[in-house]
Amino acid sequence: RHFHNFITWKDMRADKLVKEWNNGISMRALRFGGTVLHGVTRNTRYKAASMLNLYNKLVTLRLKWVLENVGPLKAALEKDDVLFGCVDTWLIYKFTGKHMTEMSNIAATGMFDPFTLDYADWVFALFGIPKSIMPPIVGSCGNHFGSTVPDLLGSSIPIGAVLADQSASVFGSGCHSVGSAKITLGTGSFLDVVTAKPHASMTGLVPIVGWNIDNEVVHLTEGQVHDTGVLLEWARSTDLFNDFSQLSSEVESVADSGGVFFVPGFNGLTVPISDPSATAGFIGICAKTQKSHMLRAILESIAFSQKQLLDNFTAESSIKIEKLIVDGGVARSDFILQLISDLTGLKVERPENVEMATWGAAALAALQVGMFSSREEVRSLSGKSKIFRCQTNSRCEEDYQKWQRACARFTKWNDIASF
Repeated sequence: RHFHNFITWKDMRADKLVKEWNNGISMRALRFGGTVLHGVTRNTRYKAASMLNLYNKLVTLRLKWVLENVGPLKAALEKDDVLFGCVDTWLIYKFTGKHMTEMSNIAATGMFDPFTLDYADWVFALFGIPKSIMPPIVGSCGNHFGSTVPDLLGSSIPIGAVLADQSASVFGSGCHSVGSAKITLGTGSFLDVVTAKPHASMTGLVPIVGWNIDNEVVHLTEGQVHDTGVLLEWARSTDLFNDFSQLSSEVESVADSGGVFFVPGFNGLTVPISDPSATAGFIGICAKTQKSHMLRAILESIAFSQKQLLDNFTAESSIKIEKLIVDGGVARSDFILQLISDLTGLKVERPENVEMATWGAAALAALQVGMFSSREEVRSLSGKSKIFRCQTNSRCEEDYQKWQRACARFTKWNDIASF
């Protein structure tokens, strides 16, 4: 049985705990220790620890809150009768009866150490979370997942592979080598870059695992923007536009945004500002502003956000990115993808199928059972891509810098954090 309904990253019940811990002596001691160790070793991993902050979107303190506040769960915990896991854990358990988690799924929780490829023991010790409730960590494909129980789907079906959504998108996009990069433009957006080892970021980028296949572990550095597709849903609900297929032509009906900028902070602002109390809004509206200007400002903010994530990564890493593969529902907008190319100077490639996460997980499972012979064969099945190349536009950079100034004006607004 389950003790609690599914909990998403938007759950704010642990917000008080997050604030208390960030300002508490334990976290201050941890940051001080990181500073000292970095001074001795010059290891960037310790420098990252010296700047560590907790957020509501991480699993750690939400799990601690649930363990302490859900009555039946507390009682079961005392009897050692509790199991925990990610969404993959729940699905595998319901399908097969096995308790396990795949590496790319657990890697994004804040309870996993990408440097040791195992649970971060200090997390469990510091927050008093019993490690006994955690599932064993397994590779991304193989026979260890087992098969579905026969009564569930009418017959027993083997589970060949399991991947987290962004990892599946990276795999499906063919980003298999160091420096390969993809952007997913969905409800939120994600930049994922393949790295040779875990990247200890100073500004909030997250080192996660792409996949673990036999002895191969692919590392990713990820940056996230919470609000992307949700911006367009809001714009449509407020009658800024009606038909997504007409979106690009609508914003191109005006030469520019007319000096209007939009800050996409419905759920705070992420890297590099990292302010969960930031808000959203327009700035620069005047009497001549039209709907098309406001809509263009929203679409530009999506492209600006991706430019900001990429700049953040390149400022911290010597890895050279040569092109961006972009998927997700919002990637259907030619205007946004062309602007991303203009801003970054990179070739932007949109696959014929923009739902790469689904394809990536299915392709890995197919490889596991021998339906495909190689990853090259998988890449050859992805269909034709539309290519967007940089078109010289000096105004892009100027507008981007103004947008960054606009974002700074919308920080520290809400009393309750968004993530």
